[in-house]
Amino acid sequence: MTQLIINNIDDTVTNRLRARAAEHGRSVEEEARAILQDVVGPIPPPALPSGLGTRITTRFHGIGLSEQEAAAFELHGEEIKPAVFD
Repeated sequence: MTQLIINNIDDTVTNRLRARAAEHGRSVEEEARAILQDVVGPIPPPALPSGLGTRITTRFHGIGLSEQEAAAFELHGEEIKPAVFD
């Protein structure tokens, strides 16, 4: 985790931060962290790797396939099995 030091904060702001922290039953540091999290937003979850069907559909998007035809590339819930060459 990164540490962040902020200099030259107005005393009024510091006092308001302390009061707000007390209202929420948190330390000033926890309150500042919560405020930053609210303003900046939550950390987005990592992108899930897309399947082959999704990549094919993305690559050829706009060539005239309907949503139903494009969905045919996806095999949701299908078990991945190795090819058998007999």
